Amino acid sequence: MFKIDNCLAFITNQSGKIFSEALEKDLRPYGITRSQWIALYFLHETPKITQKELAEKMSIKEPSIVRLTQRLESEGLINRIQDENDKRNKQLQLTKKGNEKCLALLPVAENFKDHTVKGISDQDLETVVKVLNQMVENTKKD
Repeated sequence: MFKIDNCLAFITNQSGKIFSEALEKDLRPYGITRSQWIALYFLHETPKITQKELAEKMSIKEPSIVRLTQRLESEGLINRIQDENDKRNKQLQLTKKGNEKCLALLPVAENFKDHTVKGISDQDLETVVKVLNQMVENTKKD
């Protein structure tokens, strides 16, 4: 019989909300939101990507990425530049200030990650990642 308390989809949804709120709280003293930091992180890892590509990486809708990038641009953290190959697309890149902010916040994210996995073996963590990735793939196939 179905029990929601042991449904991994429900558990991961609930834990995702808790993790998001906790990371948001850790980033608040630095004047940045979780979504803003994640965008900076992806831009640091993948320079000059389009807004659409960033939205896909962050699993958010394009209207949300437009607002997010406008805010980051107004704070001087990113530049939106016209894509030379497709004038309809804007490519995003970190400014010097954005890169510095991203690098300064990496230890905050690392501490957050370390705190959330405390007491869990590397083998168990690998299993969790493998299982969740398979669940995502199963869901995409439907």
